[in-house]
Amino acid sequence: MLNIAIIPGTSRPQALNPQIVSWVSDQLAGRDDVRAEVVDFADFELPLLDEVIPAGAKMYENDHTKAWGAKLDEFDAFIFVTPEYNHSISGSLKNALDFVATEFNHKVAGIVNYGADKGVRAAEHLRHILANYKLAVVRDQASFSIFSDVADGRFAPTEVSAAPFATMVSDLVAWGEALKTVREGAAEDEAAA
Repeated sequence: MLNIAIIPGTSRPQALNPQIVSWVSDQLAGRDDVRAEVVDFADFELPLLDEVIPAGAKMYENDHTKAWGAKLDEFDAFIFVTPEYNHSISGSLKNALDFVATEFNHKVAGIVNYGADKGVRAAEHLRHILANYKLAVVRDQASFSIFSDVADGRFAPTEVSAAPFATMVSDLVAWGEALKTVREGAAEDEAAA
């Protein structure tokens, strides 16, 4: 079974991101090949990046970073639910990602994005950031428009917008299972060194 963390992409007080996160969680609940949990970086009370040593060394000094990193270590895969702010991801998501690094190595991610133009620029920026972590990102993504997939402030995805989600999750499972072997090999290599 693949353990998936659903990561909300913003700390902004609003109604839309939690609605989409809930939709993602509901979609995964019906599957018997995944276990999903919402992991909100806001729950870890991360300040602006305050670690002295770069995250790649995994020599965290602060308890909030240690807790955030330990939680991410529990998962094989991630689904980021990101809005598009100023043609990119939110500053709070970028800050949360900057705290950690190796917790994402040789794992897989999917992206659910939304915005005026379906949040596609945020997804593209996020793909570049995640690649730095040796985190494979599957091709398909669910992209939602605040004009056609939201009605009266409520998330109501169209069938066309929601359709890629199923393929994305199938790829997450396939890649996630394969990457477990890669992580096991890397751990063996590290132990032998």
